[in-house]
Amino acid sequence: MRTITDYITADTILPRFLPYPYFLLKMDLSHTARLLYGLLLDRSTLSQKNGWQDSEGRTYIVYPVSEITEMLDKGSTAIKSALNELDAAGLLVRERRGFSAPNRLYVKIPQMPVVQFSDHMTAIQ
Repeated sequence: MRTITDYITADTILPRFLPYPYFLLKMDLSHTARLLYGLLLDRSTLSQKNGWQDSEGRTYIVYPVSEITEMLDKGSTAIKSALNELDAAGLLVRERRGFSAPNRLYVKIPQMPVVQFSDHMTAIQ
């Protein structure tokens, strides 16, 4: 087993990571729901690149529960519960597509106020 001992330098290539929006820190969601939202948000960027939009221009993803359970190493009951939490919080809309057709998942982002940076932080473009 390899131990991680490298320091990050200016030239370090970072490993893949999930986006984790700050607004999730203030929401009353389980850890699994928060992690799942980050995973769905990441998958949404792939759908954007692939042009997966519905007739109204909304980006959707197709992500079977079985694949999510494998990715997050959780049971299907835990994943379905987390999906329900995200749905109830208004962060996800699931569109059932009919028998044997995959569901579409629409990841939503809440309206955010303009972010103010403190004096010691700088915005990087």
